[in-house]
Amino acid sequence: MRSLSSLVPATIEGLVRDVTLASAGDNEDLRKIADHAGCEIAMAADFADVIAAGLAAARGDLLLILRAGFAPQAGFIEEVSDCFQRATRPGALRFRAVPAGLLTRIAPGLAPVQGLVAKRAVLDPISPDLPTLVRRAGSAATARTRLRPVD
Repeated sequence: MRSLSSLVPATIEGLVRDVTLASAGDNEDLRKIADHAGCEIAMAADFADVIAAGLAAARGDLLLILRAGFAPQAGFIEEVSDCFQRATRPGALRFRAVPAGLLTRIAPGLAPVQGLVAKRAVLDPISPDLPTLVRRAGSAATARTRLRPVD
């Protein structure tokens, strides 16, 4: 729920138009959250099917794929807006987690990718996991804004 609440300012700014919660397998708690928040829900057996179902349910052209349990830090809205309004914009913008351990604090580029913003046209729905989806999205830039874990 905290991941969803962090997107409210992006909705007010017009960056997020609709939300589809996607889950691998049936999840009654997620169904309740989606119903309470007024979101669509897409459930499937594995990640590739979840992404395909989520893409089919989404109405907008610019899509945010965010791993459950993560929320964007301050500056997210401005960075995404700036990135996709530039003439030389990338095909996608990937978001890494806030460095959590010593290694990722020393080398923040090693923090795992936990989110992606991309135009629908560059997404390949036949991706077995988020890192593969990010690679297949083409020329993805790495955002300065990080995703923080939420409870």
